[in-house]
Amino acid sequence: MSDLFWNKLNYFTGLMAIAVFFGVAAFAANLEIKDLDLWLHLRTGQYIVEHKAVPHQDVLSCTIAGKPWTNHEWLFQVIVYTIQHNWGFDGLITMQAVVVSLTFLVLLLAMYRRDRQWLAVFAMFLVLMIYQSRFTIRPDIFSLLFFAVDIYILSLCMDKRWSLWVLGLVQVLWVNMHGYFFFGPLLVVLGVAAELIKRHAWLPWEWNTTGRLADDAFKRLQTALWVLLAVCLVNPYGIEGAIYPLKVLFQSAGESKIFFKHIYELQAPFGKGQAYLPSEIGYYKGLILISALSFFLNRRKVDLRVLFLWWIFLLFSLAAIRNLVFFAAVAYFVILANSMTISFERILPFRFAAPKFKDLTVALLQCALAGWILHYGVQLTHRGYFDFDTYERKSEYGEVSKRSFAYHAVDFLIAQKIKGNFFNDFNSGAYLVGRTSPDIKVFIDGRTEVYGAQFFQTYQKIWTSGNRKAFDEAAQKYRLTGAFLNSANQQIPVPAVKLFYSLKDWRLVYFDYDGMIFLKNVPENQAVISRYAIDLAKWQPPQIDLQKVGSRKVYPFPNINRARVLMTLRLDEPALRELNAAITVAPDAMEIYQLRGDVYAHMKKYRRAFEDFRVATMLSPYDRHNRLRLAWAYERLGDHENALRHYQRLLADTPKDAKIKDTIKRLKERNKGKK
Repeated sequence: MSDLFWNKLNYFTGLMAIAVFFGVAAFAANLEIKDLDLWLHLRTGQYIVEHKAVPHQDVLSCTIAGKPWTNHEWLFQVIVYTIQHNWGFDGLITMQAVVVSLTFLVLLLAMYRRDRQWLAVFAMFLVLMIYQSRFTIRPDIFSLLFFAVDIYILSLCMDKRWSLWVLGLVQVLWVNMHGYFFFGPLLVVLGVAAELIKRHAWLPWEWNTTGRLADDAFKRLQTALWVLLAVCLVNPYGIEGAIYPLKVLFQSAGESKIFFKHIYELQAPFGKGQAYLPSEIGYYKGLILISALSFFLNRRKVDLRVLFLWWIFLLFSLAAIRNLVFFAAVAYFVILANSMTISFERILPFRFAAPKFKDLTVALLQCALAGWILHYGVQLTHRGYFDFDTYERKSEYGEVSKRSFAYHAVDFLIAQKIKGNFFNDFNSGAYLVGRTSPDIKVFIDGRTEVYGAQFFQTYQKIWTSGNRKAFDEAAQKYRLTGAFLNSANQQIPVPAVKLFYSLKDWRLVYFDYDGMIFLKNVPENQAVISRYAIDLAKWQPPQIDLQKVGSRKVYPFPNINRARVLMTLRLDEPALRELNAAITVAPDAMEIYQLRGDVYAHMKKYRRAFEDFRVATMLSPYDRHNRLRLAWAYERLGDHENALRHYQRLLADTPKDAKIKDTIKRLKERNKGKK
C-alpha cells in the first residue's frame, strides 16, 4: 500500500476520534438538572420578563428586602426562563449540550492541525473530565464559551478588521451574563504586556520574535482594550455593573473569606482537609504537569503571551475549585500552542524509518484514544439511582434530579398554600425562591455578595451552632413564621435540629427524608398546624412496597435520612423502626448496622450493639468507625481481651492516637489487676 493510503488512514482515524469525543461530550452535557442556583435564575428571569425591567433591589428575601442588588446575570436568567417556559427542563439540558459542544468546537478550531489530531483530542478529553463537574446549567458555561472565543480571536485573528467587532459583541453578552466578564479585558492586557516586553526587553532564545504581532495587529490589540472596557458599561447598572467584579474581589480579600471556608466550590483545590475532592482533581494535576512540560520542550520558542496566560490562570485555579475549568481551557491552548514548534520525532527514543510506519503508529494511537473515550461514554450510561416514588431506576441523564432537591417538602408548602418569611439553610434558598416566591420570602440564598459576610456569620450561628439567642433575634427582626431544613443533599447539623425541635411556640408539620418544616404558632399557620403537627416520639416509617422493589439492590436512603434525624433527637424507638425497615430493603447495607448499633449503644443494650457492630465490620472491615465501635462493644460486654486486641490493631494503623493509647493502657492495667 502507498504512503498516501497510510496518510489518509492517519487522517480518518483522527476524524473518528474527534467524532467520538464530541459524541461523548454532548452526551455528558445532558446531565440531569441538579444545580440549586438554577431555580433562583428561573424565578428572576420570570420576574424580568413579566415586569419588563431588571431589578435593582432585592425582591426575593425577607432579610435583605430592598437592598441594592447588581444582578449581573440577568441576561442568562431571561434566556433560561424563556427556554424552560417554552420547551421545559429538557430544553435547558439541550441548551447546555449545545453550549458545551460549541465551546469544544472553538477549542478544536483554534488549534487544529492535521498532524496533531490525536493531541487535540487527548487534551480536550482532559478538559472534559474537569469541565463535567460544571455541567449544572449556570452562567459559567456561557462564560467558558466566551473565554474560548476571546482567546481564539486574540491568538489568531487580530490581523482581521472584524476582530474588534466580534470581541465587542462577545463582551456585551458576557457583561450581562456572568461576573467573569473581566476576563475579556484581562486577556487583552496580558497580550499587550507581552507585546511590549517583546519589543523593549531582552528575552532568552527566540522569545522576542515568537508569536510577535505585526504593528497593525498590535495597534488593533491596543484598541481592543479600550473597546472592551467601554462596552463593559453596556449593562443595566452602568458603571456599577462594570466594576462589580472588582468590588467582589476586594470583598473576598477581607471578611468575606468566610464564604471560602463554608462553600465547597469557593474552597482551594489543595487546601487543608480537601481529601474528599472528586477524581477531576487528578486530571487537573495532569494538565498542570503536561502543560508545564510543553513549555520545557518548547523552551527556545516560548510565546510570552501564552506563558503569562498560563501563570495567571494557574494561580486563579489554585484559589477556588470553581475556577479549575478555566485553567483547563488555558492548559489546552498552551499544550497545543507549544506543540506547534515541537518535533516529536526528535524527542522520542526511536525514529520512524518510513512515513507509513509513523502514520500507522498514529492511527493506532488515535483508535486507542477513541476506544478509551467511548468506553468512558458507555460508563456514563450506567450512572443512575433508584427512585422510590416510581419504584424505577432514574438515569442521571435527562430531566430533573430526584435526589438533589427537597421537592416533596416544597410540594407540601405549595399544596397547603403556606406563606410567610422563612428561615432556611443556604442550599435551599434558591430552590425555595424558584418554586414558592413570592408567597415565601427566604432567609438566605446563593447571592453571597448581596447578603454580605456579617449576615452569613449570623446564619452560621443558627444553622451550624444552633445558637438560640441569634435565632430569637433574627425571628423577631425579620418576623419569621416558618423554618425549612433541607436534608435531601446534606445532613442537617445536630444543633439546628435540636434548636428547632425545642422551640415551644413552633410546631413540626413536615418530616421526611428530604427535610423538616416548622411553623410558628401564629394565626395564619393555625389550620396547617392543627392538621399536620407531628410528634416524632410516635413516628412510624412509611411503608415501602417490597414487591415493587423486587430483587434489585437498592440503598434505602429515605429510611436512613429519617433515622439520622431521630437519632439526633435521641428518639431511639422511632429510629430503630426506621432502621429495621431499612434492613428489610437492603440487608447487606453496612451503614444501617452501624447506625442501629449506635442506637442500641445509647440504649445501653450492649449485646445488641455488639451484634450490629460485628456485622458492620464484616461488611466493611476497613472502616475505622466500625472497628472502633466493635472494640468499644467488647469492652462494655466485659470481654477485655478481645477489646484490647482490637484496640491494638487500631493503634497499629494510627500510632499517634492518644485516646486509644490511654484506653489500651487502662485495659492492660485492669487485666493485670485481675491476674
